[in-house]
Amino acid sequence: MPNVLMEIDQLRKYYPVYSGIFRRQTGSVKAVDGVSFNVFKGETLGLVGESGCGKTTAGRTMVRLLEPTSGDVRFHMNDRVVSIPKLKRKDLWDVRRNIQMVFQDPHGSLNARMTVQEIVGEPLLCYQVGTAKERQKRVSELLEVVGLNPNLGSRYPHAFSGGQRQRIGIARALALQPSMIIFDESVSSLDVSIQAQILNLMQDLQEQFDLTYLFIAHDLGVVEHVCNRVAVMYVGKLMELTDTETLFHHPKHPYVEALLSAVPRPDPHYQLERMVLPGEVADPGNRPPGCPFHPRCNYAKEVCEKEEPPLQNVGVEGSEHWVACHFASTLDLEGVGGGEIAGS
Repeated sequence: MPNVLMEIDQLRKYYPVYSGIFRRQTGSVKAVDGVSFNVFKGETLGLVGESGCGKTTAGRTMVRLLEPTSGDVRFHMNDRVVSIPKLKRKDLWDVRRNIQMVFQDPHGSLNARMTVQEIVGEPLLCYQVGTAKERQKRVSELLEVVGLNPNLGSRYPHAFSGGQRQRIGIARALALQPSMIIFDESVSSLDVSIQAQILNLMQDLQEQFDLTYLFIAHDLGVVEHVCNRVAVMYVGKLMELTDTETLFHHPKHPYVEALLSAVPRPDPHYQLERMVLPGEVADPGNRPPGCPFHPRCNYAKEVCEKEEPPLQNVGVEGSEHWVACHFASTLDLEGVGGGEIAGS
């Protein structure tokens, strides 16, 4: 078994809903509801789903940028295991030195009033790493590593393109030599050609610095290209988790089958048969009983309306293939076809 770097155990993040004259709590928006999975050292784990499914909330809750409602996140650090939700604020410093984030908006995540030298060097300054001269040298090295000219360190973020700004964000994330980086939709706002450059950079850096990635995204073509395993979420719940090849070619959950049907195929002889799901995405504040996907599922039966399916391993010959579906072992679902996925 690979070495586990992070264990997410029944993680929940609920937002209270208040109404009435006295503003009493009348419900909760269950953005993340009982999510459990492991992140292995050296891998890239994709966390995917439609907008509003809770994937970004899960990523931020894992590192306590958002306070979890319940559950545990255990991080393996320096031959010890720490429970991130149980740490005091001052003790989070050590953990956050080892876990960094690269955010979606390459402009909004950079301080417009700071130079690139100051932005990339800020983590070093906060943790009082080295002297001022050593920090300046380190920043120049980091800019060079991510493909930027170190002489541009005196410029401000507005002078750079979106792809260059994202490189600056990656350089900042690398400053403290973390063991894990969470990429939150980090290429979704970039042009396709720039996306490819950033993805190739990520893979090179992962190999060079022995990094572990949690890659949050909604573009399955990109996920197939960079991820070793994929976890799929729907309205706060984990639907399916397995290795990338198995998920794309042998899905076990109807929701994943529908997502894969929307992935473009580069084969001109392949006729696209996209599945159109009925209805709308379930409201996380008023989720239907039973399986949250059953109102839109083409395979739903009576049990799906009454009982929520547990996340169970249906993998064969010792492999792990976790699925939350009552009929995961019996359904014959269609994966990708017509050649490789576009972008791979």
